Amino acid sequence: MAEGERQLDRDADLEEEVDLDIDAVTALDDAPEQTDSAGLGSRLRARVGEFVSGRGLVVSAVLTLASALVVGGFLPFGIVGNLVGIFVAAFAYGTVTSTQRYVELTLAGGALGAGLTLLGNLALSLLGAGVPLVAVGFAAGALAGGLGHYFGRDLRDGLTRDL
Repeated sequence: MAEGERQLDRDADLEEEVDLDIDAVTALDDAPEQTDSAGLGSRLRARVGEFVSGRGLVVSAVLTLASALVVGGFLPFGIVGNLVGIFVAAFAYGTVTSTQRYVELTLAGGALGAGLTLLGNLALSLLGAGVPLVAVGFAAGALAGGLGHYFGRDLRDGLTRDL
């Protein structure tokens, strides 16, 4: 029976060391569950934040605007020169960064393409052809931005890969 008494002494010592407060544990169990009161706006911002970085979008927009104005100013092809500028900016951004910014560059390229198309064809826009022109400009700019970033990242991956 000496072994049984030693086991009881160990159990008593263990209870003293742990010092469980049973009332506090049951009070936590009886507490009402807190519900998530986050609205649709905050959930949408959280979801969009997973894909789009605000800083990345601003950097992409500034870079594509500067490149489109510079390259578009040198090339005498109108909107095609602006699209080449968007492509060059996205390509450069893809070769420099290690993060994937496809969404940001596609949005920035699309918005810039739409705006430059609207401003470049202002007379047609005032005559009622503005919405189709803006849609075509957005699609072309988004395509140029996305493809430029893809090819830039592909070049970066090829240059940095071990043989």
